[in-house]
Amino acid sequence: MNMLRDTDASVVSVAAALGYGSQTSFAAAFRKLTGETPSDWRRRLR
Repeated sequence: MNMLRDTDASVVSVAAALGYGSQTSFAAAFRKLTGETPSDWRRRLR
């Protein structure tokens, strides 16, 4: 979550840095944890 909040790195880059094989896998796991997509979460914080 820090990378999404503190950098302008793309969601694809964040997913790769965290070891996810795809943005889709990362988004599914993120949504299960937070209830929203990574992009929506980032937009809400900014």
